[in-house]
Amino acid sequence: MATQKLTAEARSDTGKGASKKMRREGRIPAVLYGKGQEGVSLSVGGQDVFHLLATPGATTNILELEITESGKSVQKNVLVKKIQKHPFREEVLHMDFLEVAMDKEISVMVPIEITGESKGVKEGGILELKRRELEVVCLPGRIPNFITIDITPLEIGDGVHVEDIVPPEGVRFTFESNFPILSVVTPAVEAVPEEAEEEEEEGEAREEEAEGKEEEKGDEE
Repeated sequence: MATQKLTAEARSDTGKGASKKMRREGRIPAVLYGKGQEGVSLSVGGQDVFHLLATPGATTNILELEITESGKSVQKNVLVKKIQKHPFREEVLHMDFLEVAMDKEISVMVPIEITGESKGVKEGGILELKRRELEVVCLPGRIPNFITIDITPLEIGDGVHVEDIVPPEGVRFTFESNFPILSVVTPAVEAVPEEAEEEEEEGEAREEEAEGKEEEKGDEE
């Protein structure tokens, strides 16, 4: 997959007022972090970010960030580390980028992708997803878009744990215990409240009593 690219401009004006003005102009405030260095304040185009985030793997793959400052440009290999969104609108308010060295392993969270249709689900079971992403360690160039799990062979009562997953080449999972990822469970039977059961039994008893009286009345006639 081709490396995604994004352009950014270095900025010296910071604070809420400057950020609001930037957003009104269609740009998004951002910060670039790197090991052993202070954060660099940036601004990125709102439309550029919109198109970037619509691309599969945008938040897990390496991004080539071109930063322009005083007419000069420099390129950095980065990861999208954090995205702050508006609580009510589909609007990005702020982004954090992390500069990475391509020859050093890093730890990153990768989303889980489910494929196939479980035998157990076809029989009425329910797929219970306990994890939506997994932490992987690898070189930046080997970060997968997804960790894919095929649930086709799973029957009711079956599950998948982290040790059951074969990671892509050059990738390893980090975990201390063999935690569950997903399982196919029996649908919960909705319990009838005790009071409702008693009322139902009383209703049935009254119906039987009424039917008995009708029969007796019919015999007398």
